[in-house]
Amino acid sequence: MIYIIRHGQTDWNIEHRIQGKTDIVLNTEGIKQVELITQKIANLKIDSIISSDLKRAYMTAQIINEKFNKTIKADKRLREFNFGALEGITRDQITQEIWEKFDENPKQFNAETKKEVFNRIKSFIDDIKSKNLNKNVLVVTHGGPIRMINYYIVNGDNFNDKKYLDEYVNLKIKNLDLCIIDEKMNFKKYDL
Repeated sequence: MIYIIRHGQTDWNIEHRIQGKTDIVLNTEGIKQVELITQKIANLKIDSIISSDLKRAYMTAQIINEKFNKTIKADKRLREFNFGALEGITRDQITQEIWEKFDENPKQFNAETKKEVFNRIKSFIDDIKSKNLNKNVLVVTHGGPIRMINYYIVNGDNFNDKKYLDEYVNLKIKNLDLCIIDEKMNFKKYDL
């Protein structure tokens, strides 16, 4: 089983700023959220913990790990999308026209393409599947990678930019949402 948790709240979450690869820490409320989710998942059997190396996710993993006492492996493939020049800007400052230009060519913003994110997420999930047979892995990451994991689990190797934008980019993933990939490789959001 693969358990996937989005990091706790940051000040930039509250301010609706694009975080991306910008390395923001959890705020006080985010720490409280993680402590609460840790109580809710305390009875899960966790064999290993893998986290994005960005502080907001890694801090989340460290707090959760106070219960599980595992070695946390940091993995850069789990980082949030790199939004380049859009990072730090509030969502209400980004017009629909800017988003459309971004979606057409993220490179003009010094950002990652969705296909690049897909490739690193695919590589990560394939590694998990091959190396962690019959183990329960807790993954701590970000909203964008969780959406991309969902896309990959449902669609396999066939990445389609338009399909991702139409069907996956608006999947609501809140701070500390828990998603599960079961033994049959089904992806689902789990309500605690």
